[in-house]
Amino acid sequence: MTKKNCICGICPGDCQVEIELIDGHIKNIKPSGEKKPSAICLRGLYSDEIVNSNDRLKKPLIRVGKKGEGKFREASWDEAIKYIGENFNRIIKSNGPHALMSHVGRGGFEYSTDDYVHVKSPGKAPGGFFSPIGSLNNSSVGSLCYVSYGVFAPITTMGFPATWLEPDIENTNLLVIWGTNPKTDSPPFKYDRILKAKRRGCKIIVIDHYKCDIAEIADLYIPIKSGTDGYFILSLLNYMFNNNMLDKEFLEKYTYGKKDFLEYIKDFSIGSCIKMTNISEDNFIKFAKLITNEPAALITYTGLEYSNSGVQTIRSLYTLWALSKNLDVKGGLLIKPKTKNMYDRVKTPNIKDMHLRMIGEKEFPLFIKLLSQPQFMMFPKAVLSKEPYEIKGLLNVGAAITNNYPNSELFEKALLNLDFFVNVDRFLTKDSLYADVVLPATTYYEDESFVIYPDRVEKRERVIEPIGESKSNIYILQLIAEELGFGEQYPKNDQELLEFSFYNTPEILDALKKDGVYYFPKNSVEFQYEKYKKGLLTPNGIIGFPTPTGKFEIYSTLLKSYGYEPLPKYINAEESQINTPDLFEKYPLILNTGSRIKSTFRTQHLNIQGLLNFQPKPEVLINPIDAFDRDISDGDCIEIYNSRGCIEMYAKVTDKIQKGDLEVNIGGGSPYQSKEWSKANVNSLTDNNNIDIISGFPCFKNLLCNVRKKQ
Repeated sequence: MTKKNCICGICPGDCQVEIELIDGHIKNIKPSGEKKPSAICLRGLYSDEIVNSNDRLKKPLIRVGKKGEGKFREASWDEAIKYIGENFNRIIKSNGPHALMSHVGRGGFEYSTDDYVHVKSPGKAPGGFFSPIGSLNNSSVGSLCYVSYGVFAPITTMGFPATWLEPDIENTNLLVIWGTNPKTDSPPFKYDRILKAKRRGCKIIVIDHYKCDIAEIADLYIPIKSGTDGYFILSLLNYMFNNNMLDKEFLEKYTYGKKDFLEYIKDFSIGSCIKMTNISEDNFIKFAKLITNEPAALITYTGLEYSNSGVQTIRSLYTLWALSKNLDVKGGLLIKPKTKNMYDRVKTPNIKDMHLRMIGEKEFPLFIKLLSQPQFMMFPKAVLSKEPYEIKGLLNVGAAITNNYPNSELFEKALLNLDFFVNVDRFLTKDSLYADVVLPATTYYEDESFVIYPDRVEKRERVIEPIGESKSNIYILQLIAEELGFGEQYPKNDQELLEFSFYNTPEILDALKKDGVYYFPKNSVEFQYEKYKKGLLTPNGIIGFPTPTGKFEIYSTLLKSYGYEPLPKYINAEESQINTPDLFEKYPLILNTGSRIKSTFRTQHLNIQGLLNFQPKPEVLINPIDAFDRDISDGDCIEIYNSRGCIEMYAKVTDKIQKGDLEVNIGGGSPYQSKEWSKANVNSLTDNNNIDIISGFPCFKNLLCNVRKKQ
């Protein structure tokens, strides 16, 4: 037995585990000591199955059958990389470098992969894997995850990203958790802190459309009709204004758009809010009083992104926190400016002249402006309709495109029609069916790398040697880059990885080589609150916020300049009883999807029996009344259907979900998963055209559907 810190790379990193190795295989990983692995580390306890599974990719594969058949032959790395280079170079020569596109997901889940594949370029040129050869089209799963919450909403309101915001959990007596479940975060850094706050007497309020794990420990759980959070927030602001509960000084001195905003919200009454959101009057008034009586910290994440007014809803939430005097105060939502990266990530490449627009720039110009990435939601249009020009080649790293994007069939068709497609992963996926080459990547347990925690950089040791001929993502990218003429931009091995990553921070590099860990110096300067009053948020020291107006922009001038609605207005769901009554009559249930379960990570691990034992079948949470009306019992195989498709799942009848709502597991739909999960691609029911028009994000949280018992 070898006792050491957890090496999964996704938990807080201070839990203790014992690793038993037999003949180089991980025989067992089990908890050790007082600090137990978090829920996410369930995967660690079945690492032998994950690492040594019979269906692990062990050698490069080259397609020999038709696309979609899944017929491959094994190849050497030299042959596979040469074949990739020949075909990508052929596309560059015949169509130009812009015809190549890269896409990176969380499947790699490795710091080095993320850092190097999104490397920024000098000047104004965007970064990404293909940027050194002149392609602008280097995308990521940011096209449907995180950036509405993390970039769009905070920057258009306060002028900085959500990484500057931190709930003051340790000093608050009131913690509001809105539309997220920290117990299944990746990584779950905040969960232990929440439990400690709870033990010392901090009150916890949870607002969500269903009673998720974190709601079980709440002092007050407020159920809300899915997709109506924005209406609730605007109603709260109107109520609080009319009852002199808002921070008048902040409203007068530090906001932009006050007059227009107050005029807009005047019709958002308690009565209309109750009707729209299903929130009781008692909970409405209680919540308003609680968040204005003492500082309240806020934890929210990506749950509010997935509606037709996702960006505006999150903007309204930040407005509520600022006007209730909870922004950058002790015990509230702190602002912690970050002016530079913890380390210089990589030497910047030499970028050739790039003049063509990115994919999605016409439809989502602000997305391109803020992220310097194409909006991958428009990938099928570029392949199938050749607009704004044709994408012919794709490199996909650690993402299940056909399972995670809405209207899966459309994305499958796009992959089918690519000239050349390379997929990098640890197992065969549905995407692999359409690949010309599949390259085998390693898991955490086979990688030697580094992890950055809030207080330190830590070298992550290899537990076992790579299975078969699998390689780390970063070294696979180096081999492909070498064939395309820019291999020097990527490290070739473990030693070079550290040298490349920390060449400009020798103190970190030396510490990692010597001790395996580097601790960031503790800030001895006393923390300052309400920094906007002291000129601490702007580069020139002017009082206010780093926005175009220098104020907290309730009325966003940036949104206005791009032709979007500048106020955080509520938009009722495109599919709803109000907007589509005929559709609602046929499909009267609200489809919610995207929430994580403990034993999987999105599409991952649904072929691992040890983890499937925790939940063998895909589930739909359904209210007992809705189930009774349809003669559905707990455990029944049911069909979820709407105008777009029909899938099979299994009923979990529970009052944790409200009447009229469904909570549907995500991740299924691949033939390489277990039988039950392989029939459960919820994105056969979602719509790539039903989106938030600002970000392009799909509406995963408030589409319409119905259910019936499978006959």
